[in-house]
Amino acid sequence: NYLLKLLKMANLVEKKKSLNKRDKVFQVANKKLPSFPKQIAGLEENSSNWDFEKAAHLLRRTTIGPTYDEIKESVEGGLDQTLNKLLDDTPKSFDPPLNFLDDDDPETPLGETWVNAEKKRNDSKRENSYAAWRVSLILDKKNSISIRENMALFWQNHFATEAAVVNDARYVYWMHDRFRNNFLGNFKELVKLVNVDAMMLVYLSGIYNVKEAPNENYARELFELFTIGKGPIDGEDSYTYYTENDIIEASKILTGWQVSKNYSGNNRQYFNEERHDTSTKTFSSKFLNKSIANNGDKEHEDLIDLIFESDRVSEYICEKIYRWFVYYAIDDEVRSKIILPLAKIFRDNNYEIKPVLETLLKSSHFYEIHSLGARIKGPIDFSLGAIRQLPFTEYQDFNYRNKYLFWRGKHSNVSDQGQSIIDSPNVAGWPAFYQGPLYHEYWISSVTLPLRTNQIKSFLSNNGIRGFGDGLKIVLQPFDFIMSLENHNDINIVVETLCKWLFPVISEISDSTKSELIEIVVGGNPNIWEDELNEYLNDPSEDKKEDINKKLRLLIKEMCLMPEYYLS
Repeated sequence: NYLLKLLKMANLVEKKKSLNKRDKVFQVANKKLPSFPKQIAGLEENSSNWDFEKAAHLLRRTTIGPTYDEIKESVEGGLDQTLNKLLDDTPKSFDPPLNFLDDDDPETPLGETWVNAEKKRNDSKRENSYAAWRVSLILDKKNSISIRENMALFWQNHFATEAAVVNDARYVYWMHDRFRNNFLGNFKELVKLVNVDAMMLVYLSGIYNVKEAPNENYARELFELFTIGKGPIDGEDSYTYYTENDIIEASKILTGWQVSKNYSGNNRQYFNEERHDTSTKTFSSKFLNKSIANNGDKEHEDLIDLIFESDRVSEYICEKIYRWFVYYAIDDEVRSKIILPLAKIFRDNNYEIKPVLETLLKSSHFYEIHSLGARIKGPIDFSLGAIRQLPFTEYQDFNYRNKYLFWRGKHSNVSDQGQSIIDSPNVAGWPAFYQGPLYHEYWISSVTLPLRTNQIKSFLSNNGIRGFGDGLKIVLQPFDFIMSLENHNDINIVVETLCKWLFPVISEISDSTKSELIEIVVGGNPNIWEDELNEYLNDPSEDKKEDINKKLRLLIKEMCLMPEYYLS
């Protein structure tokens, strides 16, 4: 299909070392949005057989780097039980990020958290600490499967900000903490929180929004990106769902908010009534010419209530959810069968996110064959997903500094590919989720493809992954995992199992491809796998085990370099 064509062409470009790599990569990218190959299913509950492929698809789209055991347990537990785990929104606390770099911080000693520090200090080091900590949450395998971290990424992409602009990691932490605590909660209430969040007030100049000179930055993005969407121009200074005058009136409502720089903990924002515009604000016919009277520090909530009177808010957010979890192309059929019914569920449930996701992730449409493997993995999903997914040696016993150094390095890996956890490219977020017609194809270029290739080669080498400091490393150890499989003495079944786990659509892996993968291990001698396995079992030694591990590492490395592994 065209995705495999894109990735194979990109590999070819890299090998040829062309001087015009970027152009050649994008020669096979979308020139227009693709269409579905047939009439699509709707939101009716999936009734087809629940199997490994469907469970793997669900976990690939909702978590990052699902392990074989997590998928297997999901098959055994069934769809309903799996969704109950994924969508469990029981409040959960997480140990906060630690100072691991700044040994001169008088307020936060090494090994303690800076999130409640009263003053900003050496912020680049705190930003590194926060980015590393986020990687640790993504790589965590101790807790049950959850959509939480994926939704935290969704919300921070929706309400996109840049740590480099705000320059205070405390603000970043507390804003993203809101997203983690409200990951499946009420969207309407979340917008009200974001209105006056310290990070957003600084990022979009809300702290400079005063009655004498209203600043339109946040009001504009509130309409265009955060709630209702812009739509085509339909008149002078008028868009489909709001007007320029609506932005001006909203900016007046949002005046008066400030941020206390020297403050310990959350909620450092405060309302200064002397800076607030107390006039009555009147909106356009898009909002039925309604007015909002002065209501002090609650007036911004009145604004959100007015915006949410439009059904378009529910449709806009459901479109974004669809593009995040399913596919980027939304045609008339998808709109009528999926988006509009989801939007009604959203409104009927008072803008709670959980019922929307539960309906979508149970639907027949979500599990249709053309939905499987239809997306290119983003850098976080690809690079961090590989580390979480594959059986590396443990590093939990390493000291906190070694672990933070490792996590910081892994964040650099994904940031270099265009998906920094702390810095969005701009207020619109990652282009892969809004910029048509390419959308997810933005993740693959002549710059990012070699980074992915080199990372896989490095991660899955016999030398393992370094970056912990003190000479520490983790190494892929697939032998014990393979031995846990039934019929592990049959290399054909081993390769078949790995294909089902690592590739989204097993039927697209030809017999000749599987034979080539088997050949990596057996090297022309079909009996060598079973012979070497039996030799080890009869007389175990670390050297014999490592010899088998080396062959398995080479096999898995080649599989992870295949275009199919780039897809989700």
